[in-house]
Amino acid sequence: MSLIRSPVDTLAKILEVLAENSCVMRDSDLYEVLRKEHPDLSFSDLIRYLMILEIRGFIHVSSSRESVRIIRLSKYGKEQLRVQRC
Repeated sequence: MSLIRSPVDTLAKILEVLAENSCVMRDSDLYEVLRKEHPDLSFSDLIRYLMILEIRGFIHVSSSRESVRIIRLSKYGKEQLRVQRC
């Protein structure tokens, strides 16, 4: 029997991983970290979660190259998570 992962838990984990890694990560690095805990997470799921977090104002996503996205914790995200150093 497999446990169903809540989207809220995944969103929280994304924010936690960003906060632990200087608030900036490449999408591929973030995906690798998340896959260790959630092997069933697809890359398209990650992109969907990133869009949700960006719309809600927690992160900023920018492209450095066509296939590389840089994810940054926003000022609002840092305030909500009470992150003081990044």
